[in-house]
Amino acid sequence: MESASHAGLAGPDGEPMPPIERVVAARLGVFPGGLTAASVAAVLELPLQTTSCLLDALTERSLLTVSDGRYEVLDAIHTYAGERVSSAEADDLRARHAAYLLDLVRRADAQLRGPDQLRWATSIRHESDNLRGAIAWATEHDQRLALELVAGLSTYWWMHGLVSEAGRAAERLLGVLGPVVPAGLEEEYLLAVLHAAGSGRPDGVEQARVIVEELVEPFRYPVTVLLWSIVLGPFVPAELAADVLARQELSTDAWTLAAVQLCDTSAEAALAEFQVVGDRWGSLLALDELGQVAAGAKEFKRAIELTGQALLLADELGVHEEAASLLCRRGDLRLRMRELPAAADDYRRTLVRAKQAGRADLAAAARIGLAKAARFGGDLAKAQELALVALSRCPDDWDEADLAMTEALAELAAIAAAAGRPEEAHSWRLKAGLAPEQYRSAGR
Repeated sequence: MESASHAGLAGPDGEPMPPIERVVAARLGVFPGGLTAASVAAVLELPLQTTSCLLDALTERSLLTVSDGRYEVLDAIHTYAGERVSSAEADDLRARHAAYLLDLVRRADAQLRGPDQLRWATSIRHESDNLRGAIAWATEHDQRLALELVAGLSTYWWMHGLVSEAGRAAERLLGVLGPVVPAGLEEEYLLAVLHAAGSGRPDGVEQARVIVEELVEPFRYPVTVLLWSIVLGPFVPAELAADVLARQELSTDAWTLAAVQLCDTSAEAALAEFQVVGDRWGSLLALDELGQVAAGAKEFKRAIELTGQALLLADELGVHEEAASLLCRRGDLRLRMRELPAAADDYRRTLVRAKQAGRADLAAAARIGLAKAARFGGDLAKAQELALVALSRCPDDWDEADLAMTEALAELAAIAAAAGRPEEAHSWRLKAGLAPEQYRSAGR
């Protein structure tokens, strides 16, 4: 097999690749997730026009592909880079690449809470693989830089439902840092702890509380107050929670003040402020809160309307997980209003979004909802079929499986009772009352 040092690195007529093209080609291996002329110019410290010409030349040699101004690096370049770039030079390039990405993240973060958030979110999404690589490299070689990247991505990650990704990155970084908080990066460290705790990893929660107590000024990252309230607010003394919110009221940032209103259960005021700022995510959170309050007050028509408004924003942001959750909740509300066709439509749409988001729990809830809609509509055979499918698709390896199994069994009991089969209904109720492990061991 031809070596990567020679394969594809000549012109169409077999002429040797010019030295500058070889040098640039070797250095492009530092971009795992594609590149633009601007990013290469910044990392390699070249004039933008020169960079564009070089990238076009490499594209003509079939070493890069290009679409809408974004280049993808082919395997031959990565192999060539591995042969030609020393580890010391590779680390220098990765450091410069990470610094370039940090600058992008900082600029984007300032815009992600305003009317231009969709464009900036797209810019970050295009760099997702590069950012993962940069965080992984910085976690091992430059923890301060890694902390700043993780902190800077906080709004983007949570806005797009990437809480687990944030948690994994934060947990790895905290594992390297340990309990030592780098000087001047206390809030960045706090955000890393909040990410880890938000995805189910509670290590460092007490340390987070201490950091918050020591930070007497308003947070520098507007999103910190929201994540603090969501993740740790319910688990700290009420006095501390109130004090944290009171400090943020000294902020001059409009989004921060809107977030304080939301955290202080003033969702109506928060919604108005987020709409003035032009932030879809904050507006979505406020609408969702208002919808749940309305549902709790049995104002189902208003709850349906508010949930629908939140769903429109979730679709604009492209957050499938949040959209699936909202659709399922609206289906439940419509079911209570006996709007059966509309409820069934919401549940079917939930199934599509749940699959896109990888949320087996929401898919199970939607199937159970469809079974209820069929039962309420008098189609008991279809209801039983749907409930049995829901039960059969409750895997053992996700947290909500036990609850979904219990709800599916309870629905099967309700279907049997509606069909005039009391003994079968009693049997399903007994199974629903068993611990899930007992039910599984009994062969379902």
